[in-house]
Amino acid sequence: MPLSVEEIVERARNGSLRLAAEEFTDPAVRGAFSTYLGSPELNFSDAEFTAESMMARGRCVVPALGPEPCPAVAEFLADASGRVVVGFVLVVDAPKWRLPEPFPAYDLSPLQALGAQSPVVVLDATPPTDKASEQERTPVVAGGRWELPGLDEPVLFLASEHEGAFTVSARFPDGLTLPSLRYVADLPGCAGADAVTDHFPAEWQGLLASALPALREVTVSYTPGDGRVTGELDVTLADEWPLLAGVTLSQVRARIALDSTARQNGWGGLSVELSAHLSVGGLESAVMVDLPALTAHGELADDSGLFEQAAPDLGKNGLGRLSFLCDLREGAFVVAGELLSPLEIAGVRIEDQTVLVSGGGDRELEVALAGTLVVGGTRIGGKAARSAQGWGLTVEADRIAFRDISAWTEQAMGSGLPASLAELTLRELCFEIVPTPSGRLFAAAGSAEFPLPAGLRARAHLTARISTGDGPADVEATGSLLLAGPESSLMELDLVADKDPDATSWTATWAAQEGITLGEALAPLLPATGSPTAGLPNLLPAVEKVSLRYTAPTAAGAAASLVLTTDTRQQARAVLVVTD
Repeated sequence: MPLSVEEIVERARNGSLRLAAEEFTDPAVRGAFSTYLGSPELNFSDAEFTAESMMARGRCVVPALGPEPCPAVAEFLADASGRVVVGFVLVVDAPKWRLPEPFPAYDLSPLQALGAQSPVVVLDATPPTDKASEQERTPVVAGGRWELPGLDEPVLFLASEHEGAFTVSARFPDGLTLPSLRYVADLPGCAGADAVTDHFPAEWQGLLASALPALREVTVSYTPGDGRVTGELDVTLADEWPLLAGVTLSQVRARIALDSTARQNGWGGLSVELSAHLSVGGLESAVMVDLPALTAHGELADDSGLFEQAAPDLGKNGLGRLSFLCDLREGAFVVAGELLSPLEIAGVRIEDQTVLVSGGGDRELEVALAGTLVVGGTRIGGKAARSAQGWGLTVEADRIAFRDISAWTEQAMGSGLPASLAELTLRELCFEIVPTPSGRLFAAAGSAEFPLPAGLRARAHLTARISTGDGPADVEATGSLLLAGPESSLMELDLVADKDPDATSWTATWAAQEGITLGEALAPLLPATGSPTAGLPNLLPAVEKVSLRYTAPTAAGAAASLVLTTDTRQQARAVLVVTD
């Protein structure tokens, strides 16, 4: 006859709880009596039964473990009606650390090095839910009990052994509450794990001190030979942590990894991953929190109307996956999403466009676009911002050929840049294209090494502009040309390229009220030994203006040339021509 819950209660009330194999209908439950208990009956003496948890405590004899009664706990499983007992899970404290067959034939004594107080055997005598679970289930497992500070009862950890290494684990679906996070150091093999609080920044120590963490899962591996301990702990830190006005973390969980042999970053082999649910600025996201930087990152399932508010004109382009980054110290956030249909920015089409919305804290919502464009075969990143006239594009590149930029502006702006600068390689280039009331404006700035005739070199900082409107494009390139002779001070000339994009010349001028000697004016363009001014008297008029006129080499084969002209207040002039 099936065993009812009422019958269990009645038997326990009389002080002796007897279970018989014939009272269970499932073959797996009946087989547990003969295979593991060695008897068709199981008798609990001094049984105490708790109806709410369907759990009985007492002592029972398990013949395979010895003739003496052992402390035991049985948790009963009822059917769907809650009236009939269909199985049970039995936990028995074993009298010896080495378990005999038919139980796992382990020597569990190495677990004492991890703090275990007693070995246990766990018998699962419940009906399988399906054939697959029956094949995968292990009816009997070994383990141990640990007495932990701050907890009223010892905690059970299951154990297994493989090639001399032990693994102990425990799961607590409802959470095992610890007095504080530092108590994780008392878990098996976790000595020294109290340093986990050091991973958190100073401003969070108060939150940690007031929290009652709940242990969810522990898995620890131990190798007796070398004493190495590795493991992972899953701990719920808090249901809710209000950080700032409008910024709240909820469902805060920490995954703690430990390795007794690692000593990286001064943490003694500890690492912490923090996960939570973040609410900020009306946005909700599951996030990972980087410690101690306090930056949270994740993905938004719903932008809560953020993009409709910040960038309504982008709605027609569509958005892909939304990534999310938040500074938890300030409450500032950035949301990034791929535009499914690229937007043309200031007449330029860029690839891989991502829209960025930033805000939070004391910041207003701002919108920017980021993407890539190809200039001369080089992919470079660009950003776009919105103004009253529309979207403008800003691009930065560490190194790029001037002729590649010129070819790109020819395509994008309808006009190239002055050909006299085509041989340059620009460094730290920054350019932008913005809409204007009458058209568009291209503005660029960068630096370059100037190759001049006869092996001469100079440095320059250049700016270039192309403006378009109703008429032809207006092109200009200007800058500062820096020359220095072997014994002279630095000379800085104002450079202006001929405006016609096809022109191959530029002019650079320098003027000073006090003037310099002719030798000093010519020195940057002459070799260190030998000079046409050698022997000339120093009484010659001081040079007050220096002009350079450069002509680039042509496709027809004409060599590059450089003409230096010096002028004095007395209208005296000297001319030096340098060619390759």
